[in-house]
Amino acid sequence: MSTEKVVNSVSTQPKKNLEGVYQQEFQRELDQVIRKVTNTALENNGYAAKAAKGGVTTVYALAQCWRAIDLETCSECLRHAASGLRKCAPGAEGKAMFSGCYMRYSTHRFFGPEAETEDNKGFSPWVIIGLASAGVACAVLGAIGTYISYKRFSKKKGLDDIPATRNNTSLNYMYGTLEKATDHFDESRKLGQGGAGTVFKGILPDGKVVAVKRLFFNTRQWVDQFFNEVNLISGIQHKNLVSLLGCSIEGPESLLVYEYVPNRSLDQILFVKNTINILSWSHRFNIICGTAEGLAYLHGGSGVKIIHRDIKSSNILLDENLNPKIADFGLACCVASDKSHVSTAIAGTLGYMAPEYLVRGQLTEKADVYAFGVLMLEIATGRKNNVFCERSSSTLYLVWKQYKAESIIQAIDSTLKGRFDEREASIVLRVGLLCTQSSVALRPTMSEVAQMLTDRRCVIPSPKQPPFLNASVLSPEDTMTSSFMGGSSALNDPRTQKPGT
Repeated sequence: MSTEKVVNSVSTQPKKNLEGVYQQEFQRELDQVIRKVTNTALENNGYAAKAAKGGVTTVYALAQCWRAIDLETCSECLRHAASGLRKCAPGAEGKAMFSGCYMRYSTHRFFGPEAETEDNKGFSPWVIIGLASAGVACAVLGAIGTYISYKRFSKKKGLDDIPATRNNTSLNYMYGTLEKATDHFDESRKLGQGGAGTVFKGILPDGKVVAVKRLFFNTRQWVDQFFNEVNLISGIQHKNLVSLLGCSIEGPESLLVYEYVPNRSLDQILFVKNTINILSWSHRFNIICGTAEGLAYLHGGSGVKIIHRDIKSSNILLDENLNPKIADFGLACCVASDKSHVSTAIAGTLGYMAPEYLVRGQLTEKADVYAFGVLMLEIATGRKNNVFCERSSSTLYLVWKQYKAESIIQAIDSTLKGRFDEREASIVLRVGLLCTQSSVALRPTMSEVAQMLTDRRCVIPSPKQPPFLNASVLSPEDTMTSSFMGGSSALNDPRTQKPGT
């Protein structure tokens, strides 16, 4: 995974800035706590929270690597983050965010006592706060899932003594059957890999082709994710959702069995530029509409609100007719219809994550709407949303620029060479901007999005400027002022961002 810089957002309170001879001592304290959190995180599953008390003040720091990256990448990412964070001194507050990790320091305690890691003592990542705000548990599991998890850990056994799942023969697959189906998980059968596990192509004894997801259970978080996925998906059926066929809990690792989707993921077609596999506009529009319908179903069509949390191009699979199917529900959260959700650990992919969720851990279905808006713009423009890269502007910024210039059609993928429905294209781009509004209240629901895309009588509200990772949402508004790489005049123009200021 790349560790290119996303944000180096500095937030300062002028009265708290340290001056004169105290700056040197503050810098020493900061260096000390940065070294501590970096070293501890590498020994502690990618997470650490520390405090360094000196003669000037106490400096608090937190470091966290995204769970999908390996130790070497985590180390490299934290090294770059630490370097960027030191440039924030002598400010009382500093943040550095990369595409693989996050690091923050402050002269104010921004994490609870339970989150602080002790020297030479491991800390369980699943109790951490979502980027420094205390939260509540993520998954609201059903009774079966809770019972299974309890049995798994109270007995300290493997997963082979769980009657609730074993008795459900329609979902249960023998481990040996799936092992043979994937040719013992041979690399030649590998379809892809994510933070939760590796997916292999399998052929069952009856000739049926399936996708087998081999999960990694290094912590309890992965076990919860497995049961969350089984309980949520097995009862959900929709043409635009990947079907879960069953699972195996009797072998050395847990496996999920999905329907096989032959054309793999959208990103493998959309972002590979050649003259053979260019997606036509009709296919793109169909993918956008189908994904919108699938998300709308997740958000309430199945009788329960399910928030996916990781909508992105690589999680949209395409069948033989290039119809979309939403995949990877391992991050899904089931929540009450009248509740928002505060996550205990940020999960998702930078570039698609809504600002309020990325920073404060505030999770509602509108986080999926934001991610879908980014996805829409990527599909229409053929460009990845490069918010992490200092060398190019984000897709959101470029589309907004064309919208303000009243030439929004110019943002459409040039490889289409003008072969697209201009009215549909305009609708897609405007709805994409509407979905990526900084304010949660201004984003439509997915049901409204689906209607805007298919009902030409719908009136589409005029979008406001998207945040472009606006730092005004990167810190609590009532405690500090914010800047984004440069001064306040650079808040929404990524071309003016300068690190460490």
